[in-house]
Amino acid sequence: MAKITKKDELMERLGIEMDHIKAGLAELKVKGRKLRLEARLDLEKGVKSFETAQQDLKTRVREWSQAGEKAGTEVKKGLVQAAKDLKKAIDAARSSLK
Repeated sequence: MAKITKKDELMERLGIEMDHIKAGLAELKVKGRKLRLEARLDLEKGVKSFETAQQDLKTRVREWSQAGEKAGTEVKKGLVQAAKDLKKAIDAARSSLK
């Protein structure tokens, strides 16, 4: 049985965070359909911003995973923090729609 490395563990954690982000975005889109037009347009602009941030984070994670051990601790911390920040922003937006 192969040994699970810290990199594998981090990639798994980031994957889970990305799944939560994706689910949060889906929920925001559904809730956005219920809002009146002006508010919906504002929400859609915010969701688009979140989607752009999600794609950027996904790209950065992929680049880091390909860089392997060359990536430093600060890069890892930055990726984890970016995922947490994006998830927190999406959660806050979801909460404001309840």
